[in-house]
Amino acid sequence: MDLVSTIVLYLIPVLMVNSAQGSTLTFELADREEMCFSENITKPIKHNVEYKVVRGGNLDVDMKVLSPNGKMMYMGQKKKWDKFRIETSRGQFNFCFSNEFSTISHKVIYFHLSPDYPETLSAKIGVKHQGVPTLTEVLCEKINTNMESVVKLQKDYRLKEAIGKGNAEQLSVGVLWWSMFQAGIILITGMGQVVILKTFFTDRTPTRKP
Repeated sequence: MDLVSTIVLYLIPVLMVNSAQGSTLTFELADREEMCFSENITKPIKHNVEYKVVRGGNLDVDMKVLSPNGKMMYMGQKKKWDKFRIETSRGQFNFCFSNEFSTISHKVIYFHLSPDYPETLSAKIGVKHQGVPTLTEVLCEKINTNMESVVKLQKDYRLKEAIGKGNAEQLSVGVLWWSMFQAGIILITGMGQVVILKTFFTDRTPTRKP
């Protein structure tokens, strides 16, 4: 078996594991509304939690994490984004987002939950090294590290793109309304000038009948 085939066969189970790990979603949260998501944790390991308000209002939201027994593990109020790590046990954890403090603004929120596994590829797939790693294993570790960096950069790029798009749309709406306001002022000013100029050329001398 050549080196390329070995690398491909070595990475296939890792890609399958990585695709099944973690949860990522983007959702809309209406004003005066609270929304909760549940995740059934099967392994008592640390998890990384990240959320960010993509668009809406002042880009802030309330967020809390509840353990299976109802204990408050995290509480963030009116935050634009946050990233933290929690100690989990077996059971169902609830991740709740609240926009109850807002009366008119809907929010679009990005949420990501992933287990905090060791960084090495061999540890992820449960392979224990005995002796010096081979060239194939070293190359696979390097490929895995580069792929994780690419995935992270793509995620950050998509978030920045979504935030930039939201800001551009809000700016476009603001420019549109301001332009309409300016056009109205110009129209009213022009009509006023016409009326004033018309009075200058109007003969107001009363005519006498013979």
